[in-house]
Amino acid sequence: MRSWNPPFWIGDRLFTAEDLALIKETVRQFKRLTRRELFATICENLPWKAPNGKLKIDACRLFLEQLEALGLLVLPPKKNPPKRNNHEVAPLPCLPREGPLKQYLPVTVDPVPVEEQHLWNATVAAYHPLGYRQPVGAHQRYWIKSRAEGKVQILGALLFAAAARKVAVREAFIGWTATERNRFRYRIVNNSRFLILPGVQIPHLASHTLALVARRIRADWQRRYGYAPVLLETFVTPPHRGTCYRAANWRCIGETAGLGLRTPEAKKRSGNQADVCLPPG
Repeated sequence: MRSWNPPFWIGDRLFTAEDLALIKETVRQFKRLTRRELFATICENLPWKAPNGKLKIDACRLFLEQLEALGLLVLPPKKNPPKRNNHEVAPLPCLPREGPLKQYLPVTVDPVPVEEQHLWNATVAAYHPLGYRQPVGAHQRYWIKSRAEGKVQILGALLFAAAARKVAVREAFIGWTATERNRFRYRIVNNSRFLILPGVQIPHLASHTLALVARRIRADWQRRYGYAPVLLETFVTPPHRGTCYRAANWRCIGETAGLGLRTPEAKKRSGNQADVCLPPG
């Protein structure tokens, strides 16, 4: 864990000793705020905002929780989150869809609207080998859809989220320093979930989907967060070989021990292949 001795960078923001003192004083004075209210207050006071003007509450939460773990401050106690009725949301049914790709064209990759997010979550949780966990920070869900002959059929789902914190082969591939990594890692996004629904047997659909999403993700990210990613990454867990990524012109840059991600399943990924891609445009 970092020692957080100022000055230091978190994403594109430089934190000074004065910023750190302001954070500690705000935490000390506003003990009755909820954690989210406290994080929002700190983001407003610094200020700490994304390029689109939104408060960087998730980044602030992660930072302050690390400061608390080091004994540098004490956050308000966590409140039990309200229980969700996710059991009421059934995943999409698995219907057999077979045949050549041309039979299902055009295929589109569409951002998931808010009202469909619980359905997307339930579907990925039910069918993806890694299940589903709520992403932290900037992220984008997609549906994979066939629109052949005017009929919309959902064929799968994608999730892009925060990049791994440290990946030796990636850092060597880019050629940046530790300071540059801490400043600019947010410009990398990770394809953390890629699901073709069970029962869908369409050759070349996966690589076609990856090509489609690579062409549109920069604009989607720019529209939602105010900046465009410059690199995509993913991790391929053996015995999978990442064939569809290679077919979509992603490049395998080596193997990683899988210790750089925040998700628990990442700790099990010893010997992963790390694939990267430069989004076009």
